[in-house]
Amino acid sequence: MATAYSASYPSRGISSVANSGVLIAALLIFPLVLRWTGALSVAHIAPQSPQHTRAFVKFCFIVTAFLWVCFAIAVVGIRRRGAVRWEQVVAAQWNTWQAIFRDLGIAAATLITMAVIGNLSNTVLGPLQRDDAALHSMVAQNMVEALSFLILALTAGFVEEFIFRGYIQQQCYALFKSTVAASVLQVLIFTQGHFYQGWLRLVPVLLIGALLTLVALWRKILVPGMIAHALGDGLVAFSYFAKHLLSPETSAC
Repeated sequence: MATAYSASYPSRGISSVANSGVLIAALLIFPLVLRWTGALSVAHIAPQSPQHTRAFVKFCFIVTAFLWVCFAIAVVGIRRRGAVRWEQVVAAQWNTWQAIFRDLGIAAATLITMAVIGNLSNTVLGPLQRDDAALHSMVAQNMVEALSFLILALTAGFVEEFIFRGYIQQQCYALFKSTVAASVLQVLIFTQGHFYQGWLRLVPVLLIGALLTLVALWRKILVPGMIAHALGDGLVAFSYFAKHLLSPETSAC
């Protein structure tokens, strides 16, 4: 596993140090971006309030836009270095049905493990959590909110895995020549970006980030992690769809 990336990527990295610095700086100020833009105002609005949808959509839009800006920064850096294409960072290898089913199975196993981590964390740490208003407000109340969050979840699944398990992992490996050091650094940066959810929520985020890193290093592609990440984040939207679109009452109508 320690040589998962060393053989397939240039020793100088896939982008410049300056580009990496800009991207990491942007990621580190993400909690401040949420505060400056008022994206977290949704945490102070009752779910039943008419203002909730506007605040909810605003939060989803700001986070989605921020992620795509970070993706653009990474892609610009990769193209300027010219050592690899951004598609090679994803490293999708679905050239056979066996490969497709294998990666879907890995994604499913990863998603189940993520759910176990989340449930255990809620059980153990839930009673201690006092600053999770933003998290509790992230429950879709209508179709607009559910679709907005689904777009955010799909974006996060693709972009965050590309940036953290792909771009930053490769850049840090080129800098430290150590898979362990690269993994630890990118997982820590990934974790701090979820600070707005509360201190204790950083524990499951850290564990899930480590899990997704292990999957990427093992498979040497990002696709299984992207699928699991997107589906895991999308539970807010999927739970709404299941409750309101697949219920017997809805079907009867």
